[in-house]
Amino acid sequence: MTGMNKFYSLFIVGSLTFTINISLAEENNTKILAEVNGSKITTNALQRYQKRRGIPGDASPKQQRQMMIDELINRELIFQDALKVGLDKDIEIMAELDVMRKNLLASAMLRNITTTVPISDEDLKKEYHNRTKDAGTQEYKARHILLTEETEAKEVIKSLSTGAEFAELAKQKSTGPSGTEGGDLGWFKPHEMVKPFSDAVANLKNGEFTKTAVKSDFGWHVILREDARVIPPPPFESVKEQLRMRLQNKQIEQYIATLRKNATIEHKQ
Repeated sequence: MTGMNKFYSLFIVGSLTFTINISLAEENNTKILAEVNGSKITTNALQRYQKRRGIPGDASPKQQRQMMIDELINRELIFQDALKVGLDKDIEIMAELDVMRKNLLASAMLRNITTTVPISDEDLKKEYHNRTKDAGTQEYKARHILLTEETEAKEVIKSLSTGAEFAELAKQKSTGPSGTEGGDLGWFKPHEMVKPFSDAVANLKNGEFTKTAVKSDFGWHVILREDARVIPPPPFESVKEQLRMRLQNKQIEQYIATLRKNATIEHKQ
């Protein structure tokens, strides 16, 4: 995860865990469900609490509603008692509340950025095309014989050229762990192998082996390409929401980059 994505995620988490204080004007426009020492608990407060509260699966809708109202009453009682003993004036708590307030407002601003200019299906399809324009992922199936010296590799190539069976030679000569399996490497993507090896496989045709030994950090390879296939990209619909998140992250990164460009920032350590 990039630093910018962590930044965005922390704000989202902060917004989910922070209890929103509803303005008095908003409270007065909703139905009053309970009063706790004169402080109103309203349907608006209940609805907001429901969005942030996990609901037990075995509770009936009526039980769920009453349970959450009771929780709101308990929370209000605890809140009032905290004010009574002056916890709202505690320096550590005030500092924590300030952090939570900043996280909440920053999170709301980031959501505003991604909703003000919504990402269209056309944007998503364009991003999908850019990421899949080079078609699917190429995979190869190959065997190899790994040898310590180039002279040994040349001898193996000579034997193969005169009709020797590749898998049998691998069992007899290869120093690699796949030797016991006849040099079988199964299916792999190019990036899963060292570059000299994957380049050599890509330049072979199915059924061909390398006529020149391939050098890598592991030793000298004689390679037989058995097959190749293309794995098609995933369907657009299956990655649509991932693409949306990626584009939203780009929006946020651009927004923050603009803020930083126009700000006066001094690092003092």
